[in-house]
Amino acid sequence: MADYVATAPAPVRPALLEARPAEARAWARWIPLAIIVCGQALLTARLIHVSTASGDEGRYIYAGHQLIHEIFHGGGSPYYETYFSGAPVIYPVLAAMADHVGGIVAVRLMSMSFMLTATGLLYGAGRRLFGYWPGVAAAGLFAGLGLSEDLGALATHDALALMLTAAAAYCAVRTSEDDPHPSRWLILVPVMLLLANSAKYATLVFDPVIIGMAALQVLPEGWRRVLTRFVALGMTTVVGLALAAFLAGRAYINGFLFSTLDRKGGSWAVFAAVRVAPRTIVGDTLEWVGLVLLLGGLAFLLALTIREDRRRCGLLLGLLLFAGLLVTIESLHLHTVESMRKHDDIGIWFTCMAAGYLLARPSALIRSKVPSVALGLLIPVAIVGSGIHYSKLARSTYEAGTSLERRSAFGDLKPFLELPHGRYLIGGLDNEQLVYSDHLSIPWWRLYDDVYIKYPIPGRGGDIHGETQGPACYRMNQAKTYCVYLEGVAGWRAAIHAHFFALISMLGSHNSKQDTEIESIVTNTPGYTLRTDIGGAPTWIYAPAYAHAHLPGLPRALR
Repeated sequence: MADYVATAPAPVRPALLEARPAEARAWARWIPLAIIVCGQALLTARLIHVSTASGDEGRYIYAGHQLIHEIFHGGGSPYYETYFSGAPVIYPVLAAMADHVGGIVAVRLMSMSFMLTATGLLYGAGRRLFGYWPGVAAAGLFAGLGLSEDLGALATHDALALMLTAAAAYCAVRTSEDDPHPSRWLILVPVMLLLANSAKYATLVFDPVIIGMAALQVLPEGWRRVLTRFVALGMTTVVGLALAAFLAGRAYINGFLFSTLDRKGGSWAVFAAVRVAPRTIVGDTLEWVGLVLLLGGLAFLLALTIREDRRRCGLLLGLLLFAGLLVTIESLHLHTVESMRKHDDIGIWFTCMAAGYLLARPSALIRSKVPSVALGLLIPVAIVGSGIHYSKLARSTYEAGTSLERRSAFGDLKPFLELPHGRYLIGGLDNEQLVYSDHLSIPWWRLYDDVYIKYPIPGRGGDIHGETQGPACYRMNQAKTYCVYLEGVAGWRAAIHAHFFALISMLGSHNSKQDTEIESIVTNTPGYTLRTDIGGAPTWIYAPAYAHAHLPGLPRALR
């Protein structure tokens, strides 16, 4: 399948290539990709600067440091697996190690390396499926997307997940019978899918696409062979994922259900139900990747009109186009744009191969030299034009950093976060983000948010580290169970009534029903004093906890 699309007439290419030594010819073929990758690196680097971490960035890096501390020193589990949208032991740990070496900039540079690798894998996959120039065009289109530049400059698990998904797809296209070792690549497909799905659970939606790509590599041998490979790879992947979930445990399964599978409709679907209009969802997709989708659609139609391509790659091009639309379809189903720009970049990675086919195929169909060269010039023109257009969007969708208002508000709270054994509840993504950015030494068991709580019921043997085993319930003595821990609103209610937290702040809250419940509970609990209401985010302190504190910035009445 690798030679379906010739990028120049067959009689001409050998004559041109024979004029140069083989070594020079092999070296020169890497020049376009090198230029593309360098251009992508420069476009991404302009977004990377020394700034405060975004909510997700701070959350993952802080979590990674806490998990590494747990590995070496013990002390219980931070429960990240119960609500993270990817396995916390993968990306957060890598991010923490990079942060230890070079801070937030090093973590963002790590993301950039993942995205550059994904571009290289796109070139390799496109080249094997459709030929050299389609591979170059695909890589160039992907590198110029503002979304690709954003993810390369953002210290989150999305870039790693995209690279692993790309690696799985590359392994899939290497499973054709004309490859020297197809069985080796076949084994790697479910392995890479398992890694990608573990890094970010949402990549599961692309598993059927990748398995379908692998199955279509044996299409010349008949549909029975295609179906056999699809079922075999699909079952192997499902069994691998099921085994991984079993070994990981119930907490990981609950986290997967909470963050990915059991999502309700609306923006911030896990926390609220603000439904986004379909025209907004479609409009965002068209703005971010519309040109590539258009080229992918035209590629599919072009293949249907060419007899020799209709069977060879028509279905494959349709599959690649579908992958680019998959995220938008799911967003329309959920009525949300949450994380859509990140997921759109994963889907469009596939469609870029179809777009590359369209840009290169017409020049191969024309035997006359001048028109063929003229059409061939469309490739660099399209790459540069697309890059200029989409790179302008990068800054508008890049989400790193923190607003000055929140930074100022958090600065006012810092003195209250320095109690030696104080516990704090800070709502929203600003929780770990601001603690990480200000390098505060607050371990996970003293830092809580409005997403998850596991409160040890006094007198029942539980502990704040969760090391003591015992049932966790959503209400006291749930279903005649002797509950050791409380979760959800019941957990926050019991903790607040017991003055478990020295400080409670809704700074950066999710505006969820849980936040409303927390605010109502603390407002009606004696002992908590409203300290500030900056930016509409109320902050309470438990006055007795600070009665003997001698910290700068505290009111005299509390010293």
